[in-house]
Amino acid sequence: MTADPTSRDDPLALPEKKKKVSVRRDEASLPDPDAWILSDADLARMERDQKSAPPPVKIPTLDYFKPPTRFHTAEVFAVRDSSEAALSAARFLLGVSSSLDGEPLRRCSGFLVDWDEEKKAGLVLTTARLIRTKHSPDSGWSGGEEYAPRADVTVHLLNGTTAKGDLVYYQPHYGITFLNVEVDQPIKLPSFCEEDVKFAQDVFRLGRDDSLNLRITYARAEYKNPNMYRRYHNVYFRSPDEHGDDNEYDNGGLVIDLNENVVGMVNVPKRFGSFIPSSILLNCLDSWKKYRISVTGSIWLGVE
Repeated sequence: MTADPTSRDDPLALPEKKKKVSVRRDEASLPDPDAWILSDADLARMERDQKSAPPPVKIPTLDYFKPPTRFHTAEVFAVRDSSEAALSAARFLLGVSSSLDGEPLRRCSGFLVDWDEEKKAGLVLTTARLIRTKHSPDSGWSGGEEYAPRADVTVHLLNGTTAKGDLVYYQPHYGITFLNVEVDQPIKLPSFCEEDVKFAQDVFRLGRDDSLNLRITYARAEYKNPNMYRRYHNVYFRSPDEHGDDNEYDNGGLVIDLNENVVGMVNVPKRFGSFIPSSILLNCLDSWKKYRISVTGSIWLGVE
C-alpha cells in the first residue's frame, strides 16, 4: 500500500510551512483605545467602592516628613554642624519696633552690644531703617531719606515681654541706631570679629520675625564693588537659591561666622544682600562710648 504524501499521518510527509504574519512593532504596542474609555456604570462603581472602603490607617513612620529648617538641603550640608553657633548667638538677638503718632512704622531686629550693671540697662544696636519715614529709591547719596528720631520705640525681649527703648543716637550715613533699654538681668553679649570677613566665607544671617521666631539664613560673603547708588562700606553676601528671601524683619539682625563671632549687621536682607562689617560697628560703638552725644546732637564718628 502506497502512503499518501498529503496525509498528516504519513511519516514521510513534508512538514507544513507556517505562515508568517508581519506586524509592525509600533502597531502591536498600541493599547486598545476602547480600554481607556470608562462608562458611567464603571465610574459609579468606582465611587461606591471608594466610599465603602475603610479609611486608610495613618502610620507616622510612613508619613512624608519635611524638616522645618533648610539644614537638610544639599547647599548647607557642609555647615549643618555649625547651626549650634546660630542658636547660641540668638540669645542676644532681640526684636525692635517703632511707631509714629500712634501708627506702626517698622519692625526689625536688634542685638545687645553693651550692659550697664549699675543702671540695669543695655545698649541695643539696630538699623536706622527702624525710624526711617521716607526712602530714596534712586540713591542713598541723594539726601532724600527722612528719619523720625522722636518715634516711639519698643524692644521685644525673649521672655515675651516688652520694654521702652530710648533712642540715644542714630547715624544715617552708616545706617545704625543705638537704643537704651532697661533689663532686669544681664543678657549675653556678643563677641565681635575684629577682622572683616574673607571672600566666600560661610556666614549666617539671623533675625527675629514679628513673633520673635528665630530666622536663620545661610550665605557666603563675596567681593563686590558697590555701584554709584550704594554705600561703599557695605559688604555683600549671596545665599543659595530660595534661601535668601527678602524679609524686612532681618534688618538690623546679626551676621555671624561659624564660630558665633559677629562679623556684621544686616542692612539689605535679600538673597543678594549686604551688611555693615564688624569693623565699622566697633568704631561706631567705641565713638559712642567716648562722646555720648544725644540724639539731638551730631558728631563725626571718625570712621571712613
